[in-house]
Amino acid sequence: MSHASPPAHTTRRDDVPRCRRLDVGDDGAVLPTDELDPVLCQEAMRQALASPRFDGNAGQPRGMERVVAGAATVAKVQRRVHERLDVLLEFDDLRRVADVPAPALLDHGTVDKDGVSVWWTVLERARGEHGDRGAHVPELLPSRQRALARVLRRWHTYGDAALGPRLDDPGMAGLFFGEIRARAPGAAKQLAAELDAACRGTEMAAVHGDAAVGHNVLFQGADVTAVLDPGAVRVAPSMLCLGWAVAVDLGLGGSVDAAGAGYAASTADRELLHRLLPLLVTRRLADMRRLGDTSAERRLGAWLRSRRPELLDLAVAGSGSGGDGAEVGTF
Repeated sequence: MSHASPPAHTTRRDDVPRCRRLDVGDDGAVLPTDELDPVLCQEAMRQALASPRFDGNAGQPRGMERVVAGAATVAKVQRRVHERLDVLLEFDDLRRVADVPAPALLDHGTVDKDGVSVWWTVLERARGEHGDRGAHVPELLPSRQRALARVLRRWHTYGDAALGPRLDDPGMAGLFFGEIRARAPGAAKQLAAELDAACRGTEMAAVHGDAAVGHNVLFQGADVTAVLDPGAVRVAPSMLCLGWAVAVDLGLGGSVDAAGAGYAASTADRELLHRLLPLLVTRRLADMRRLGDTSAERRLGAWLRSRRPELLDLAVAGSGSGGDGAEVGTF
């Protein structure tokens, strides 16, 4: 269970970076997501299953499993080139330093051949239920939003913002709106320009970037039991991370107020969140239209229509069927 306040032994970093001008003109940066050699991946899984920290069946994996569960542990191996071991190591450091509930990293290693390295890990098995599943989601959603926001506050406060790629690095702003960029480059550049105007000069922090009640978080009742799968321990304004959580959870029926209260957002935080959230909802709405999630699409569309109706056209353009686009994940 997460605590209501950060652990007393930790100290906040003094050298807080500020967001520089974003690379809003980029339209070609991609995040490589190619699959790795399956033979190396299978060998990595064999080594993970042979680890003394793994408590499951150490026999030959049946196929191309990426994750094999034991009773209290999980063996997990790399499958794609963009999945980084240093992210997992940073995440485990953050778990201990900032008291973020997450599976402990128990063992890890690599398989190396011809200049290619594939990592394997043994992790504590996370317990809990996904926040968007179950009969009690509507009544639990506000308290779950508050609980997750408290966890994200600790993450942003005590994470090492000197690590990982930054939002203001070359090409990163383009990747942030990558799915929309692939279908409607003009719409993506307009959104990126607004993102730049909102973020430039603001404090940056280490962020998860893809956590919400409805994604990558497990709960027991209203308590967070585990935050999962950071795309990277990256660096961005903290309200971009909280805002993405809100944008995802608005699609479930969540609210801005519940997340803001859990985060104990300052006046400056709320002002930045107010500027960022329409951009993030536009991005999320484009995703939901493309994926055919009509319930989330309806909620997000109504929210955007009442606040920034002119952005609806950008969401529609960004959800078009033309082109496959690059698989870019979330920041």
